Amino acid sequence: MCDLVIAGARLDETEARWDVGIEGEKIVWLRPARDPSHTGESCECESRERIEAGGRFLLPGMIDAHVHTRDPGYTGKEDWRSATMAAANGGVTTIMAMPNCNPPMTNRAAIQLVRQSADEKALVHVALTGGTCAAAPGWIVPSVQAGAVAMDVYDDMFSYGTGDWLRLFREAKEMCVPLCFYLMDPQLESLRKKQSLDLGKDETDVIADATDGETEALSIARIFPMAAYFHVPVVLRMVSTKKALETVRAMRNLYPDALVYVEICVHYLFLTRDALRIYGSGAHIHPPLRTQQDVDELWNGVRDGTVDYIASDHAPHMVKEKDRERLASCASGMTGLETELALLLDARSRGLLNLEDIRRLCCENPANIYGLSSQKGRISPGYDADLILIDENERWTVNHQQLYTRGAPGPFEGRELKGKVCVTVCGGQVVMKDGRVIG
Repeated sequence: MCDLVIAGARLDETEARWDVGIEGEKIVWLRPARDPSHTGESCECESRERIEAGGRFLLPGMIDAHVHTRDPGYTGKEDWRSATMAAANGGVTTIMAMPNCNPPMTNRAAIQLVRQSADEKALVHVALTGGTCAAAPGWIVPSVQAGAVAMDVYDDMFSYGTGDWLRLFREAKEMCVPLCFYLMDPQLESLRKKQSLDLGKDETDVIADATDGETEALSIARIFPMAAYFHVPVVLRMVSTKKALETVRAMRNLYPDALVYVEICVHYLFLTRDALRIYGSGAHIHPPLRTQQDVDELWNGVRDGTVDYIASDHAPHMVKEKDRERLASCASGMTGLETELALLLDARSRGLLNLEDIRRLCCENPANIYGLSSQKGRISPGYDADLILIDENERWTVNHQQLYTRGAPGPFEGRELKGKVCVTVCGGQVVMKDGRVIG
C-alpha cells in the first residue's frame, strides 16, 4: 500500500496521463494511467491518501536558489515559518537560504545555527548558501564542511589582486562547491551616480542608471577566464541586461569548458524601469529594473538556453522600511516566492515559454548546478516526492492579504494571472492544497 497516489496527471504538454506512487519521502513508481483520456479515477492501487489530478500538470517541486529568509536576525521581516509557508504556497519545495542573516553564514558555527533552526521550523526543504570574502581567507572549507552547498562572494572582488582570486578558486575547487558572484562594481556605481547627479537627473533615474550592462559585462569578462582555468563551477547572480547576455555568449565561445551558469530573477522578465516611477519603493531593487530592450533579450536568453535558471530573489522587508520619504532611503528588494511560478505560468499562457522551459529552469537545472540532482528536480522512482500540481486555467489576482510572506506588498500587487499551484507535496506530505498551507 502506498502512502500517497497522485492519479491521472499530465507530465508534459501531451495528453498522456500518469499515476505516481509515493511511499515515505520517495517516489516509488510511475505508471501510465489505465485510460489516458479519462480525467477521473485511473489507478486501482490502494493508498492511504489519494489526489485525483484530473489531467492537470504535475511538475517537480521548484528549487529557488536565491531566497533571503531573514532568519536568524531579521525575523520582523520574515522567519522560517513564514518564508517556508510562502514557498509551499508558491510551489517551491526547496529554498536556498542566502548568507546575509545575523549572524551571517560565514563560518561553521553560524551555518550550524541556521541549520538547526531551519530543521526545527521549516515546512519545506532548506539548502544553505555560505558567504565568503576576498578580504578574509579561510571561510570556504569550514562552511562547506558545516553544510553549505554554495558560496556567495560577499565583498568587492575587484578591489583585490589576483592572489585573492586564486585563493578563493583554489578553496572552492578543493571543496567542489560553486562560487556565486554579483555583477557589481561599487566604485563604478559611485561614479555613475555622480555623473547622473551632475546632469541634474531625478532620484529615480539616478537609481536606475547606477549600474548598467557595461558594469555586468565587465564583471563577467573578469570571472570567465578564472572559472575556466580552475574548472570551478561559477554562478553569475541576477544577470539583468542585454549586454550581459551578449558577453556570456561571447565568453562561452572563448572558454567552452568553463562551468559558468546564468541566474536571472523573475521580476526582470516582467518589469521595466518604468515600474520604479509607477510603484516607487515597491519596485526598488538592486540591480535596478532595466529597459524593455533588456527584458526582451532576457526572454530570448530563456528560450535559447543562455539562461540556466530562474530564481525569485525573495527579499522581504517590513512596510515601514519600504515607506520612507526618499526612495534611496527605502530598503531594496521585493518578495517573490508566491508569485514566481504564477508569473511564469501566465507567461506560458501567452506563448512566451512552455512547460518544459519551466521544468528546466526552475527544477532540473538548479538541482544539477547545486549538487541536488540525485534527489530532486525530476519525477522518477527513487527521487524525493517533491511535487506540485498546477491548474493552468485558474485566474487569480495577487492580493497581499492572501499571501503567507510577511514582506511588504510589491509591484505585482493587483495583477491578474492565469495559472496557479493547487497542491504542493514536499517529502511525500501534502503541505499546501487550494491556497491553504497545511502543517
